[in-house]
Amino acid sequence: MGYAVRIEAFEGPLDLLLFLIRKNEMDIHDIPIAHITRQYLDYIEVMQLLDLELAGDFLVMAATLMQIKARMLLPSQALEDEDDPRLELVRQLEEYQLYRKAAETLQERENTYANYFLRESGPGPVDLPEADEIVLDVTLFDLLQAYHEALERIQEEGRYEVQGPEVKVSDQIEYLRGLLAGSERLSFLEILTGFNNRMVMVVTIVAVLELARLGELSMEQAELYGDLWLNRKTPAFTFQPGTS
Repeated sequence: MGYAVRIEAFEGPLDLLLFLIRKNEMDIHDIPIAHITRQYLDYIEVMQLLDLELAGDFLVMAATLMQIKARMLLPSQALEDEDDPRLELVRQLEEYQLYRKAAETLQERENTYANYFLRESGPGPVDLPEADEIVLDVTLFDLLQAYHEALERIQEEGRYEVQGPEVKVSDQIEYLRGLLAGSERLSFLEILTGFNNRMVMVVTIVAVLELARLGELSMEQAELYGDLWLNRKTPAFTFQPGTS
């Protein structure tokens, strides 16, 4: 594509594994390793299509999962003499969850105290938003999940194209600007399912990331693993149909 995306706070391989485990409602102590490995490799493939700068740890984890999967495929008698090959991975995930929980707790406290300010007459709280007004942070994995859901939908509907027209990131940026000019809030999943070609969908994800970087849109998620919404941040766009 000739376009590279760089994300400052890029999640690591354990974040991706936890994301997949929670999304699939799996037991962390009894991970269906073949299923999780296939999904993990799918996400890695999309990251590479997005031309993301993958950390070596992601590829190391992919190799680790493949190794565990191979050991799990051995006859049950061959596994009797050794521990469950998943145990070390489970230990890492449990330990990582503890650190993540501690970090999230500290972040929550910081966010809470940031909503308080000092008045001249003394301290006083600012009203916190209602529970249903709080939106969850959107991660790269959430974007990739939307991509997978959209891909599954168009394949089920029988309108998937292996080859499609060549689309540039700049084209999709203008396309999204046009959509946002007519609506302040758009469903990211509905946008992706409007295309029939995998590469067009990938280029659209890159365009969304670029518009977010430029401060022209924000992304939010009203519920865990729910639809992603693109919100227009600028008052208006200078958009003219047929221009690029």
